[in-house]
Amino acid sequence: MFQALKNKFFSTNPINEYEEAELKQVWPKRDTGFVLTTFGKELLHQCSIVPKPDASGISIESFMKISSEFPLKFGTDNCRVMSQPKARYPEIIKQIASTYPVIHERVLSLYLAFLEHKLKFGTPIERALYDGMTLPDLVQRLLEKRCASFVGPLDHYLLINGKTGLGKFYDVGTEQEEAPFLLKDVLSYDEMKLSAFLSISSYTEFLNDGNRRNAGIIENDKSKIETVGVIIGIIGARFQAREVMDWQDIIIAEKQNIKERGYGFTMLEAKDTQSRDIDYRSMWTRFYEQQDLLYENMRAQDSPRFYNIPNTKFYFDNLMMKKRNAISFDTLLLEANTRGAAADKQVYLHVVGIGLGAWRAVIHQDKLFLQTFGERLDELLPRLINISVVHFSYFNMTACGILEDGGVLESTSHPAGGIKIFISNRNPAQKLEAEFQNMLVVESYAWDGNALPGNEFWHGSLTTSGDPAAACSTLITELHNPHINKLMVNGKNIHIASDRFGVLHISDYAKKVFV
Repeated sequence: MFQALKNKFFSTNPINEYEEAELKQVWPKRDTGFVLTTFGKELLHQCSIVPKPDASGISIESFMKISSEFPLKFGTDNCRVMSQPKARYPEIIKQIASTYPVIHERVLSLYLAFLEHKLKFGTPIERALYDGMTLPDLVQRLLEKRCASFVGPLDHYLLINGKTGLGKFYDVGTEQEEAPFLLKDVLSYDEMKLSAFLSISSYTEFLNDGNRRNAGIIENDKSKIETVGVIIGIIGARFQAREVMDWQDIIIAEKQNIKERGYGFTMLEAKDTQSRDIDYRSMWTRFYEQQDLLYENMRAQDSPRFYNIPNTKFYFDNLMMKKRNAISFDTLLLEANTRGAAADKQVYLHVVGIGLGAWRAVIHQDKLFLQTFGERLDELLPRLINISVVHFSYFNMTACGILEDGGVLESTSHPAGGIKIFISNRNPAQKLEAEFQNMLVVESYAWDGNALPGNEFWHGSLTTSGDPAAACSTLITELHNPHINKLMVNGKNIHIASDRFGVLHISDYAKKVFV
């Protein structure tokens, strides 16, 4: 099946040579920077004096008290600090203090460009909100204004105040907005698109092996699991809502990809535009360093880069899907490597699919996922000297691109000679085999750009996806919750992942940039 997909989507027909080469381009290249406007430089320079949170005064009693005042019922109390043995409290305090939000440095440039765009072209409601907003302010907003739960094509939501229903998020920030969907209280779809690049990372207790149906049942035999590790939430592309979020960049549609909606203009043509739509699209073409496309120029047949989604007039852009994933993958890899270096350990990185379930648009996205991940590993390999194993779990194949189950990505600069690859079913916190037993487990899980960690967990659905499974098997519903771990899950604690500098607090990153 997958060989057939390879033949279909990655044909080497001479007619498609250009698109074949285009699809194989490596992006972003290692050691490449980005250009900031004067506005962006000023905002980033302000970040050089953002104070780091003082974690020395963290009190587990105060933490549990704040958690007890959280207005929503937890899906299970087993995954809360109050349910852990008191003997673990000293380590849990360290886990609380280890938490921070993190974005890729290219996403930093995107956030700055977004603020500039909204101040110039936003609605009156948007301009009033973003006036005077700093980068940490924006990150704080993306953290705390999200829903508790946000699922399905009809935007079934649960707000922190307990209100639930089907959302009207398309109108947020416009003159048509209505309570409770007001920009001051919830994220707009434009912001959700930004939030999908925002991760949170921390150490955590592992309460069980993290299997999909664990439901928070405590594993009493600790010899069966890894008991402590790092967990990072990353977010895939969501195609359930049309003409917003990743749909705008990856789907080419007849009514969307037109000049009147801002598509098809070169960066030079868009440079001094007075059009909101053209400037918005220019912001994304600059971020991805890729010209967007007009529907009228699409060919009727499939090609290496473009795939006509069956029974529709929509085209799926394989190249843009790869670029979207590359940013999330780099963030995960750089963060995992940094955690390993800080602990003076080699990392066993457990990778799950993101955006490959209900959110997916086409059948071959899992192949693109693995192919892109392999390319990012290969590109960043000289930087990943603290990652020894990458284990891809629950993929319906054993090889893709340069990745092969049991294979090694060789590197002369790596202390182990390279990174071992596994592509097989494994639960996130199950006990490592003897040869890997001294490694630091770093677990990724599929999060959501408009929900608290756990998502469906807050509806009491504990076994519906990887998000509640991760919530039930760790402490992330508190550790990664901006309403509970207020000091650390905070815009002022944003960290920047860079292949040039590693992962740094925003103040340290800004100082590096302006040296």
